[in-house]
Amino acid sequence: MRPVLEFFSSDEIYEIHQTSLEILERVGMKFESPEAQQILKNAGVEVDLKGVARFHSDLVEEYIKMAPRSVVLRGRDPKKDVYLRNDRVAFAAGTGMYVIDGNKARKATYQDCCNWAKLTDAVKNVDFTCEIHSTDMPSELTDRYNFKAMAMNTTKPFVGSALSRDGVLDEIEMAAAIVGGKEELRKRPIWWAGYAAISPLIWSENACTVFKETAPYNIPAFVEGESVVGGTSAVTVASTLAQTNAEALSGIVYNQIIKKGRPCILNLGFTHPMDMKTCLALHGNVVSGIVAAGGNQLARFYGLPSAAWMATDSKVSDAQCGYEKALTGIIPALARSSLIFGMGQAEFTFAVDFEKLIIDEEIVNQMKRVIDGIEVTEETLCLEAIERVGIGGNFLTPKARDTFKFIQKETTELTIGDRNTREKWLEAGGKDIGEKAREKVNEILTTHEPEPLDKDIIKKMDEIIENAKKKVEAKK
Repeated sequence: MRPVLEFFSSDEIYEIHQTSLEILERVGMKFESPEAQQILKNAGVEVDLKGVARFHSDLVEEYIKMAPRSVVLRGRDPKKDVYLRNDRVAFAAGTGMYVIDGNKARKATYQDCCNWAKLTDAVKNVDFTCEIHSTDMPSELTDRYNFKAMAMNTTKPFVGSALSRDGVLDEIEMAAAIVGGKEELRKRPIWWAGYAAISPLIWSENACTVFKETAPYNIPAFVEGESVVGGTSAVTVASTLAQTNAEALSGIVYNQIIKKGRPCILNLGFTHPMDMKTCLALHGNVVSGIVAAGGNQLARFYGLPSAAWMATDSKVSDAQCGYEKALTGIIPALARSSLIFGMGQAEFTFAVDFEKLIIDEEIVNQMKRVIDGIEVTEETLCLEAIERVGIGGNFLTPKARDTFKFIQKETTELTIGDRNTREKWLEAGGKDIGEKAREKVNEILTTHEPEPLDKDIIKKMDEIIENAKKKVEAKK
């Protein structure tokens, strides 16, 4: 049996859904983009002079049904494609603008972005990855530089940012160069775009633009509601889910109006509670996991893939970091969230920790064993082996040899953690998990070589970036 965690009854989920529809009809959603406003009007949505769109419930439900039930995230290497369907759970790296270095954090560089992509390419449990934001490049061009860093250093699917219409158009050109043209890009979109609504109830102009420009290429749309519980949404989880769901649903409707059948991921799992003492959005709080699980139940109600975030508010790889990552990860994992981001993430979502990525690999290994559940069959019940071993025997003898094949499936092993006696641990150097993780990071960055891009493709990406740089300089 594969366990599925549900916090809400079917009646409660339906009530939250109905409340979301009422929010969209009675309160509405502001679209800051005049272009988006016109697209909505053309589809029969009422949009007032302030750009507030009010959606009739029948229209919302009609367009939600157009979104595919499953989504494929394509990688440069087709063997690395990630299929989001049924109850599969995939894991991804986190993102940030800072890199943890001991007890300090420094601003991330372009080289950090390259190294992050390279590290995530090598780490097995990272199914797809996210850019980290290089701060040593011109701010208007970081989206292009980050795209290049990711494309060159990982063959897995990745999600990137687009800071403007020009930025997303350049990224489309770079993606097309990699796969062999725009027609091929429509078949194999190797990168995907995402945006969150601005809570409460606003879609920014740039989000609308990115969704529109990427739609013709069938690039999966990561549609997020990202409320702060008690800050940009009401303090109750139920109300937060209803509002955040309304925000995300309106984004999916907009995407389906632009392109019927566009792959969409409904993400309510980046919603976090506010600490009323500090006014910080807490990512490692267990409530984040609960909200993500509720968001996944809503996504299952619509038949759409979902997302969550395993996170910590800790600044270092300490005990707090470990238990927060485990708790905020296992709850949505048991709820069958399709995507769980955050491997290697630290300090809210401001920073990444290269060593923590290796430690999180270990945590994810344990979580995967939990979500795999327990298989009960005639073979796994092992009745004949029990008879052969008999009373007072043990199962390490040849009498139980046929059960040995289940060892790897039924148990878990550690790669950098320690399960030896103190004596053996000391004999091996007495290293803690952080030291071992640091060694593993250095080993990967020294030895791992992702499949290289063709030199002509790199040259094309450089030309696109250089042309963008000239445009930026000409505007100054």
